[in-house]
Amino acid sequence: MTRPGGIPCFALAFLALGAAPPDPQTPVFPAGADVVVLDVVVRDRKGRTVRDLRPDEVTVFEDGVRQPVASFRLVAAASDGPDGTTTAPTEPAAGPGDSRHVNLVTVVFDQLGPEGRRIARQAGLSLLKLADRPDLRVSVFQVRESLRLVQQFTADRAALEAAVREATGQVDTQYTRATEQLEQAGREAEAAQQRVESAATVASSGGALSLARLGREAAMARMAVDALRLTETLQREQQGHSSLYAILALAKQQQRLAGRKTILFFSEGLQVPPALVHVLETAISEANRANVSVYAVDARGLADAPRLESTRQALLEAARAGERGMRSRGVGPVTREEVLASDTAEAALRLDAQGALRDLAESTGGALIGESNDVRRGIERAVGDLRGYYELAYEPLRKQYDGRFRRIDVKVGRPGITVQARRGYFAIPPGEGSVNFAYELDLLRALRATPAPEEVPLRTSVFRFGPDGDAVRYTAIVEIPLSAMLFEPDGRPETDRAHFSIMALVRDAADAVVEKFSEDSPVFLPRARRDALKQGNAVFSRSFRLAPGPYALELAVVDQLGHKRGVARVRLDVARPTTAVSLSDLALVKRTEPVPDRALPSEDPFRVGEDRVVPYVGEPHLKASDALSLFVVAYPRPASARSELLVELVRDHRLVGQSLLELPAADPKGRIPYFAHVPAEGLAPGRYEVRALLSQSGATAQGRTFFTVTP
Repeated sequence: MTRPGGIPCFALAFLALGAAPPDPQTPVFPAGADVVVLDVVVRDRKGRTVRDLRPDEVTVFEDGVRQPVASFRLVAAASDGPDGTTTAPTEPAAGPGDSRHVNLVTVVFDQLGPEGRRIARQAGLSLLKLADRPDLRVSVFQVRESLRLVQQFTADRAALEAAVREATGQVDTQYTRATEQLEQAGREAEAAQQRVESAATVASSGGALSLARLGREAAMARMAVDALRLTETLQREQQGHSSLYAILALAKQQQRLAGRKTILFFSEGLQVPPALVHVLETAISEANRANVSVYAVDARGLADAPRLESTRQALLEAARAGERGMRSRGVGPVTREEVLASDTAEAALRLDAQGALRDLAESTGGALIGESNDVRRGIERAVGDLRGYYELAYEPLRKQYDGRFRRIDVKVGRPGITVQARRGYFAIPPGEGSVNFAYELDLLRALRATPAPEEVPLRTSVFRFGPDGDAVRYTAIVEIPLSAMLFEPDGRPETDRAHFSIMALVRDAADAVVEKFSEDSPVFLPRARRDALKQGNAVFSRSFRLAPGPYALELAVVDQLGHKRGVARVRLDVARPTTAVSLSDLALVKRTEPVPDRALPSEDPFRVGEDRVVPYVGEPHLKASDALSLFVVAYPRPASARSELLVELVRDHRLVGQSLLELPAADPKGRIPYFAHVPAEGLAPGRYEVRALLSQSGATAQGRTFFTVTP
């Protein structure tokens, strides 16, 4: 038998039976080696770069306290002719601090539609004309499902022009929005609900059948709206992930390059729902640490109406979801959209996606270029900022590294001057390699605490799978009871929120971190359903590979609102990968769920075909009426040879049931994922053992797991 999604399965034949921060506008600039370095662009009333600023005219404040400036210099290129080309210097030299060197510009084209690509192509070609200077090197990247290099840094303008045309030449239709149908479906659902309410007002006993029919009609209409809204949400989150991680990666890898670096980011809007805010903050952090300024170009031109309509529709749907929750008064099933009603409203405020682009740009000392179908003037400004800026450094007077945001203000004592600089940083200890996100500092402190905090319970299972090259694949599953979290009013009617963060570190025998995962999770839910939803768990899952040797998996969770922490540790002894047949750990299945449409590829063995397996964490306690499934992955050697799997159910050292079957052929990676459905109905209360034995040409591999049946 085969499950939907192509996962084979079988049922056991019984022989005998017993009786789901800082504000993103605040930039992140971790202080390295106790020194903060700032690039400052200073302009006069006409927008021209000021090149004669004296050190005594500049003051720097951190959290309102003046800081002693340790160094101050002008970094300048040759002056510019009236057509934007480089000419011999016409201005006096700036003095001993003047420095001229190569500047780097990284051009990044986000996922763009036809009109956005046309605008981006024209602007990119204009950039190459303006940037035809000996002190500039330009590279070209494109964002799709992942980041793609089109042209490495070069001064070859012909190669760069070809790269710009290539990156903007084809329309990427992968990310299409569901809003074209959503507006109409929303109107139909609202009309259906109004008909139900009108009928209910005048209903008599003879109208019960009509009222029920209208209720079914309204429910089906809401289902269509919820499906379209979920599709749009998943697409928005997926696109936001791709774009933000691309900017983060580019900024992080440019730390090793000297001089001022600029990213020119062409986008049709950066969607940052609440779950991605910390990724935006980290992208800003890495850009500031690497001395990278982002200039964001809104490639949508003057298309204001569609932007505002998207925001209006999202806010309207959030209101409808909340309204439905109030009507239900906590009765009946809760939808994902009702749980995320406030999340939808918060995300809607960002659907004017220029806001996120502006955050990214201005927080890194860059600027937003938009509101025009001709962005040449903005491009001229971005290139102009490379021709003359001031670099200053100071050692902060406050030495406490508490992970808090430190606001920076740069002031110039000259009238008619505007200053463009980074706005601050998070005080993260220098050299703290285990911290990338600001929220991770509290998690790391929890792991270092003695004794280990236990205010938040963690349930953890680590599943071993098969060989992955010269390593072994593992998947860690962590459950956090929502009942242990503090929920508080969100400031919006009928909505509560919780906020927790989790981190997992894998350390080798030398205590070095070889794998690290973390996640920051704000949760919003209708107050009327809070008690029911708190009976569930938040689930954290990550797959990783380890070379042979001993390891420790360290897990920490922090309840950000309740200020409670929890820590768990698991020892892992990784044996050398075998070249013979092997079997994964056996996993008892809690449920399966579909993989979201357009989800990125994953090496997690629990993701098979179109489904994702959600296993029990720890030993499950089931009722005799519960359905039970077993998931296992076989690794035959050779992959094409015939193999058999024997599954047995044992209680009190006595065989209760077994099944022997021939396995199908392995997939292209040499794996055979398999489901065994165990009909637990009729099993007597007690503890049961499930054994699996894989046989192939005389070679065997085995595994086992346990579950308990309660009365």
